[in-house]
Amino acid sequence: MKKKRVKEENMEFNPYEVDKLSRVPSWLKIFLLKYWAAAAASFLLFGITELGFNIYVTSEEANAELSYRLVIMLGLFLALFTNYVIRPIVRLMYNRRDNTYKYNLINCKGIKSFGLAIVYNMIMSILICIVTVKVLSPNGLVFDPFGTTGGIGIEPFTVGFTYLFIDGIFLLIKYFIIKIYNVRKYNKQIKSNFKFAATEEN
Repeated sequence: MKKKRVKEENMEFNPYEVDKLSRVPSWLKIFLLKYWAAAAASFLLFGITELGFNIYVTSEEANAELSYRLVIMLGLFLALFTNYVIRPIVRLMYNRRDNTYKYNLINCKGIKSFGLAIVYNMIMSILICIVTVKVLSPNGLVFDPFGTTGGIGIEPFTVGFTYLFIDGIFLLIKYFIIKIYNVRKYNKQIKSNFKFAATEEN
């Protein structure tokens, strides 16, 4: 009886069957991960306020200092999430048929990757704060479904969308730079082949 049960279980399990998660495009998985990372990084800022780190103050001098702290903390959290969560997953998903590296800006390993992640995400943090505080908040465009920020300031859902938008622009710039480089490299190879063929004929 045991042998029959084992055989039936083996017949039900098909190792060559494509699972449902693999049908989801890799670019969509990576973008959802990036959205989650940006939202989680900004959500941690609210946890910091609960620990006594004041974010919202009234005086201009304190606000200037606060902006500096906010940028650093948000950039640090973004760097940690993107380097130690997203980057390893992107590398695991990579294969010859699916180049997932093109959906992520930093794909190197080791200390270099974290250093680049810090620099990149600090830039991202500055841009996110500028867009959210200077552009979206005054116009009432901050998406705040739970009323955590009163429709202004840093809010996880809005930070996630803003991060995806700005990151998408940087990815497009990276794509065009690589494309231009490859085209120039190909043209140089073609010219060198023509020159080599011409010298052989002579």
